[in-house]
Amino acid sequence: MDKMFCFQCQEAAKNEGCTVKGVCGKTADVANLQDLLLFLCKGISHYTVPLRKYGIEIPQINKFITDSLFMTITNANFDKNRFTTRLLMAFEMRNA
Repeated sequence: MDKMFCFQCQEAAKNEGCTVKGVCGKTADVANLQDLLLFLCKGISHYTVPLRKYGIEIPQINKFITDSLFMTITNANFDKNRFTTRLLMAFEMRNA
């Protein structure tokens, strides 16, 4: 049995979060990949948001962040391979 912690959605068991397998069917692996993707998006945004004060926009990063956030919404995507690919892209952006 996979242990996990996911408190993302309104389906969370007893409104306290899922700790074994998501009520929605999400696995622990996918929950962890989603958390990591969100963490990386926050880190990338830490640098791109302040750039806007100087009129600097990076459209490809803006789209990447938006698409990545959409991937993590409730019941939208539980494909481990897609998250792995997305994470590799996020690491590349972060390290650029």
